[in-house]
Amino acid sequence: MKKNFAKGLILCCAAVFLFTAGACGYQLIGGKGIYGGEISSIYISIFTNSTFESSIAQPVTDSFAKELLASGLFTINQSNTDAYIKGNIETITTAPNALATDGTVIEKSVSVSLVVSLYQRNGKLVKNFSLSDYEYYKIQSGAEEYNRREAIRRLSARMARRFSAQLLLEY
Repeated sequence: MKKNFAKGLILCCAAVFLFTAGACGYQLIGGKGIYGGEISSIYISIFTNSTFESSIAQPVTDSFAKELLASGLFTINQSNTDAYIKGNIETITTAPNALATDGTVIEKSVSVSLVVSLYQRNGKLVKNFSLSDYEYYKIQSGAEEYNRREAIRRLSARMARRFSAQLLLEY
């Protein structure tokens, strides 16, 4: 009886090991890239800033690069890339959002709209993506500019996630 139990236990352990080993490396997506693996490496140039807002292009571009890299489907800014991305920040607006009882502004909103274009290596346009978003931030003495920069960083990250999701839908 004990021999049969030991054989059964060894057989079960072997089966579990084989199933576990067989599952290692399993991926839902068959390979890297999009459009059937045609685009797996992307160059991202710093986005063009068509606004009067200085220092917005770099954080927006960084958000898109981080998101595409985090997706695991692409290598970024390598030589001989399959595609490249050009972005244009079209508008950025800041507006009061909430007032205190004495009429002073205590919260503002910042909104950004941009167009991101995906091109093949040969310069052929694959697709344009129009994105926009907004974020609220608090007005605090000495921290307004920091809060605004952080709001822009958060909304840029959200736009980058939407862009990445739209790329995957095209996959």
